Amino acid sequence: MLVRTGASFGTPLPPLVDERSYRRVLDTGEPTIGDVAASASSSGPPRASFRVPIRRDGAIRYVLTGVVSNERLTALLATTGLDPAWRPYLVDGSSRIAASLRRPDTVGRQAMAPTVRAREGSASGVYDGISPEGELLVTAFRKSDRTGWSVHVAIPLAVYNHPMNRAAWVLAGAGAAAVLLTAAFILLLRRELRVQRRETLTQERAVRMEVLGRMTGGVAHDFNNLLMVILGNLEMLGRRNQESRLERYVTAIRKAAERGTHLTRELLAFSRGQGSQSEVVDLNERLVGTLTMIWQSVSGHIHVETDLVPGRHAVRLDPLQFDLALLNIAANARDAMPEGGSLRIATRRALLPDRSGREGIALSIKDTGGGIPPEALPHVFEPFFTTKDVGKGTGLGLSQVFGFAKQSGGAADIECRSGQGTTVTLHLPLAQEEVPAARMLADADGASPSSTAARVVLIDDNDEVRTVTASFLEDAGFRVEQANSAQAGLDLLERSGADILVSDLVMPGGMDGLAFANEARRRWPHLPVILVSGYSTSTARATELGYSLYMKPFDMAELAKGIRAQLGPRDRQLAVPGPS
Repeated sequence: MLVRTGASFGTPLPPLVDERSYRRVLDTGEPTIGDVAASASSSGPPRASFRVPIRRDGAIRYVLTGVVSNERLTALLATTGLDPAWRPYLVDGSSRIAASLRRPDTVGRQAMAPTVRAREGSASGVYDGISPEGELLVTAFRKSDRTGWSVHVAIPLAVYNHPMNRAAWVLAGAGAAAVLLTAAFILLLRRELRVQRRETLTQERAVRMEVLGRMTGGVAHDFNNLLMVILGNLEMLGRRNQESRLERYVTAIRKAAERGTHLTRELLAFSRGQGSQSEVVDLNERLVGTLTMIWQSVSGHIHVETDLVPGRHAVRLDPLQFDLALLNIAANARDAMPEGGSLRIATRRALLPDRSGREGIALSIKDTGGGIPPEALPHVFEPFFTTKDVGKGTGLGLSQVFGFAKQSGGAADIECRSGQGTTVTLHLPLAQEEVPAARMLADADGASPSSTAARVVLIDDNDEVRTVTASFLEDAGFRVEQANSAQAGLDLLERSGADILVSDLVMPGGMDGLAFANEARRRWPHLPVILVSGYSTSTARATELGYSLYMKPFDMAELAKGIRAQLGPRDRQLAVPGPS
């Protein structure tokens, strides 16, 4: 059972609604309104509920329950504009007072005998009664056949009789007010139902997306390990292959594996478990590097053109999310131009639209498609909103674009004019830092004297990944010791010592790669550590702690360069001395 409540965690929850209305929904298969019941807090006001059956494959699988507070019902009565002497109130299906404008203290109590008799005798009419203070009343009422609830308007007998020639008008007014109140109450319940239904659907989608994201992250992790083995062996084969006729086959396999790498990166971005890894990049340079993927994502009959503002423009962003945002925009443009068209990508310097006066750069992508319906335009950045047919869109593409822009400190907007296509613009702030210069590192094919005999402890629970990585590093001149778990790695470090530690982030057992690295750093503060990962929710934390991080599948030569950079020109004394 799903319960949504305003009570604090741990508060005992008394029955919120009667079981009778729940059973009525199951028996009839029709929506119903429950009777008044106590709130989740014993001191809170009574509440009313309405229930709607949710069907799957023709059977009732869930019962959606919405709750209307007594305050909302009383506020509804107050909107009728009745004479202050008139006393409107609502009675539920069990003849209890659900709301009362003049006597809120009676809410939740059983209605007085004249009211109960009138409800049992007919669906509408006029009856005589008496107030708790002994005042004689004339009451008009109307009961809903569908819900069993009724609206009553009581008038003091003195008002009703003075003057006598107005009695008919007063009665007519009371009857009309009762009808209007009933209609208004039904409208309120329908509105509450729509809100509750939207919230339920959104929550269901969010749960599905969270589960799917976790599954995607796990699949991407395994797939990255597979790609790591393929690419690692290809690099080894390329170093040993002396036959040029085999080179084209090796190249074709490598390209296929690299395309798989791009795929897993998109999967990781979708899973939303991968931490943001922002860095300062030159926007034009990054954009040019992404064009190949954009060309591949749109069909051949769509012409892609660029108009980039000259110069270097440093922005801080997550490169992976940037690539994914551009691909999402390009995919929407492709779907909008099934018969072909053009896609224009342009950059320009401009102030950010938030009126902060900050300088930024605007990246616009314009297509020549049919555009977006005007009524849909305000909603395109909302998660799960899509104008595409069922099964052809998740509604997450442009919401990712919007989220990326916000994450980068900027904004995103969309413009669409009839017959002139759609333009999506990313407004990104210029970074205060400069784009870092590329580090000059030794080439992996030539081992520097300081690292020729360097001892590397390599930890990975995947035997194939660990073996191919060790083979490459040994070919590059390193001495490699291997272990398949964090505890085995600690034992190896204690036993043999090491110059540098290379460990996977995701490992089974009680200690993952990050905890292992932290423990190794605690024991041996001068030990350089490099972490590698195919997928982990700990990547952002690892970066914050200052660890060098390589995302699988990585270039083996780059890992070798990274190891040499960590070792530096220091002397050859082991960072973790072996046993004396």
